[in-house]
Amino acid sequence: MARGVAWYLVAPLVLTGLVGCRFVSYEERDPWRVQAEEQCLAERLVQPSAFLEPGSAIDGPGTCGMSHPFKVAAMAFGGVGVEPTATLACPIVAEVDRWLIEVVQPAAAAWFGEPVSEIRQLSAYACRSMNGQRGASISEHAFGNALDIATFKLASGREVKVKDGWNGRPEEKGFLRNVHAEACERFSTVLGPGADAFHYDHFHVDLSRRASGQTVCKPVPDGLPVPPAMSRGVPVARQSAPPLVGPMVITRESTMRPAGAPMVLGQQAPPAGSFGRPIPVETRALQSLGTPAAIEPRPSYRPGVPNPNWPVPPANIPTVRRGNDSLVTGSTGGELKSPGKVGSALMSPDSIANQKDIPAAPASVFNLPRAKAGED
Repeated sequence: MARGVAWYLVAPLVLTGLVGCRFVSYEERDPWRVQAEEQCLAERLVQPSAFLEPGSAIDGPGTCGMSHPFKVAAMAFGGVGVEPTATLACPIVAEVDRWLIEVVQPAAAAWFGEPVSEIRQLSAYACRSMNGQRGASISEHAFGNALDIATFKLASGREVKVKDGWNGRPEEKGFLRNVHAEACERFSTVLGPGADAFHYDHFHVDLSRRASGQTVCKPVPDGLPVPPAMSRGVPVARQSAPPLVGPMVITRESTMRPAGAPMVLGQQAPPAGSFGRPIPVETRALQSLGTPAAIEPRPSYRPGVPNPNWPVPPANIPTVRRGNDSLVTGSTGGELKSPGKVGSALMSPDSIANQKDIPAAPASVFNLPRAKAGED
């Protein structure tokens, strides 16, 4: 009898527990989360690609999950890898993507002179409470609406870790503080080193919605350092988003043009005189400058009429006689030693030993007489 009474006492508790588990497992998420995902997809803020793979809906346990998760292997049009691959909802993917393109990459160029090639994350989707503490409120990670970033890897392979760089080298300290401050302008929650004991080694960013509309940014940005390039007066431009990779779409004209008619780009009419007979250069210049009174037309020259722009030929130059100018003729002004045939030892086909009968060449800088014995 005692056993029967015990059963009747325990059975309602067991049934209540089963029913309670059932209701917990089918508890619905806040409606705004589903709406945010649907709006993100409708605006095509995130599009499936080789590095953004859509997955099946995640439901439970409890309110955990998301309607349209993405497995993210890279962001910023594939230029910034995500290691390890993160499971995230569409809204946070789109906002982190813009933050990387518009903030992180320009800051990396200003502080390091090279772009970021990879980010390493500590937590993406995880069905847990805040900071993993028992009894705490559910975390935004449980809805794929948050990302924890611990390291920025540069193109050269250098790693900028939040844990070491926050108070590390000047360039790392400046870079991390700049991207943290800009993140506070884009996300509803940003936590970093100094916010609490749980975020000493990473940045936490999420898009939570609070009833008061309040945002959280810890630590508060104060006294942000300036990149060396900007301190020298050199402007640092933000990096523009690269074009989307895909086929180029060419729109054709709605109506066919008649053969020989000029092609008009858009609604802009072709300039006057661009088709038909060519316009003379003088007329085109007058139309372009718009000051016909200040420009005189080019005069026309007829054959036989002197042209003042032609170069004037030199006057008659008298023939230089041999012996008058040694620089021009190479002559020393001397007379020929022999009126006979002029020869040269270098031009003779005979050997030098058989060239005794060759008449001497005229005295010149190229054939000077040999000095006699005893002369210096």
